[in-house]
Amino acid sequence: MTDAERIEQLEAKIGQAYQVIGVLLSGPDGDGPDFSLPAGQRALDYFAHEDYDDNFLPYVHPRA
Repeated sequence: MTDAERIEQLEAKIGQAYQVIGVLLSGPDGDGPDFSLPAGQRALDYFAHEDYDDNFLPYVHPRA
């Protein structure tokens, strides 16, 4: 596997993570309160961009 292919796979995996996080935040009925809370939006924003943030973790649950 070339470096370019590996990067392409990792970018696709991040896209999948973004979608899974959105589904989990929205809850089983699609209307979960966590989706629109600042912590939920922070998670979605982080996985929507390529930048890496050493300080992203620890992630505090939106309702904590």
